[in-house]
Amino acid sequence: MSVECDVAVIGAGHNGLVCATYLARAGLDVLVLERRLEAGGGLSTEEVTLPGFLHNLHSFFHDAVAVMPAMKELELEANGARYVRPPVQVGIARADGRALVIHEDLEATARSIARFSERDAEAYRKVVMDYRDFMEAVVLPALYSEPPPPSATVAPLESTPEGMAYLKLGRMTPRGASEALFEDETLQAAVLFQLVVPRGILPDYAGLGMTVPLVVTQVEPSHVCVGGSHALAHALWRALLRAGGRVRGVAHVEQVLVEGGRATGVRLSGGEEIRARRAVVSAVDVWQTFDLVPPDGVPEPVRRAVRAFRADEFSLFSVHLALAEPPRFAAARFDPDLDRALKVAVGFDCPRDFDDCFGAIRRGEIPARPAMYVSCPTVHDPSQAPPGRHTLLAWFPVPARPGGRPVEAWHELADGVMASCLDRLREAAPNLGGDVVLGKRALTPADIVGKLPNMRDGGVFMGRSSLDQIEAFRPLPGYSSYRAPVPGLYLAGASCHPGGGILGATGGIAAQVVKEDLGKGKPR
Repeated sequence: MSVECDVAVIGAGHNGLVCATYLARAGLDVLVLERRLEAGGGLSTEEVTLPGFLHNLHSFFHDAVAVMPAMKELELEANGARYVRPPVQVGIARADGRALVIHEDLEATARSIARFSERDAEAYRKVVMDYRDFMEAVVLPALYSEPPPPSATVAPLESTPEGMAYLKLGRMTPRGASEALFEDETLQAAVLFQLVVPRGILPDYAGLGMTVPLVVTQVEPSHVCVGGSHALAHALWRALLRAGGRVRGVAHVEQVLVEGGRATGVRLSGGEEIRARRAVVSAVDVWQTFDLVPPDGVPEPVRRAVRAFRADEFSLFSVHLALAEPPRFAAARFDPDLDRALKVAVGFDCPRDFDDCFGAIRRGEIPARPAMYVSCPTVHDPSQAPPGRHTLLAWFPVPARPGGRPVEAWHELADGVMASCLDRLREAAPNLGGDVVLGKRALTPADIVGKLPNMRDGGVFMGRSSLDQIEAFRPLPGYSSYRAPVPGLYLAGASCHPGGGILGATGGIAAQVVKEDLGKGKPR
């Protein structure tokens, strides 16, 4: 059997759907092929504890929806994607009973910081004033454009004192930058906490100090998708269908067809061939993409470079709870706004806690004392649970291969690790005992890999976000233009710039590149 289309897109994650919809709107006949029966990839919301309790199993903190071009251009709100922006964004629930809270409102944040350091309250204001316009005018647009050569990003900044200050900050690690800007360790922890999830940037990554102003200025505040993250997947699917595109589920691509040195389609696992008259777009990770190309289709030096592309350093162990009431943090006695924070740090009180957590992970060990990202979605969107009830998620960074064992070893470790997480949660929020927990479910790195092989070893960012793997170096030097070394094959997955997270960026940029090459788009 053979089916024909103009463009075949591999993978119905959000980037694949974004790319396909832009191409369909340009008048191309687009077919999206998804190995699962469900579109959306990490946009997964399921009733895994009790009926009526909706749990976001993968993506939840959607930071870019206010700036993501696809939201307006693809009319995703009209197609069912609605969001709320919590006014209290981040809280640090310290073990000593104190709390630091980051609000959308700058002055409210400054008041919280001042309880720890008057100097830092003023320093925080200054960072916001100094960098917000730059972030909005320069950094955010760069997320939705092809990455320029490294020299092109540096040269314009060299001509002003402000630009040089930013370049100096950028040469530091995030931890070094946070320590240079702020004196209080709790505020430093609040900054670093926002970089690990959902950005995949660890505190000691060299040369990424410029990300500190990004989170301090709050130009990408976190949002909650009403009805659960999967509502965005439905909106993307509707937008694609309305544009004339098609999606096929249970269509596992096992090979990209290359004829005459050009990608001409794909072969599915059952032998069916999909002929793509104009292009093939892969929205899966870079390793899978190049595994799909026949051995003689890609030069061996490129294959070696792909094999050297480094996966994420950590995965996430998650605990999902169905609750009779929301968590009430002990530290909320210090600052009641903590109970309204979207993201609460439990176990990340200071930079040393990050050292302990990720030091253990790098040794292949499960951190002895869980440190977690805790959120109660139903505080912000009550529709995700029955009336008066709540859900909770807790993400615990862990190694993908504990003790050097295969990722499948997590199946036997899950119950014990979940018990440790629950003990730590009850220390921070003592009301989560007795009959308050109505149901519970753990999701391990092995579960992530089993459901979403795109997330190699349970790494949710599809490749490490270190300095050598971002911007013009992502996924490979010379191939950051979303064009693969095989003519007619394009890359649209999160292994490309700007990386993981619900940004809609790689899909959108790849679509623009394809349209330009096919004479369907306006040159930039």
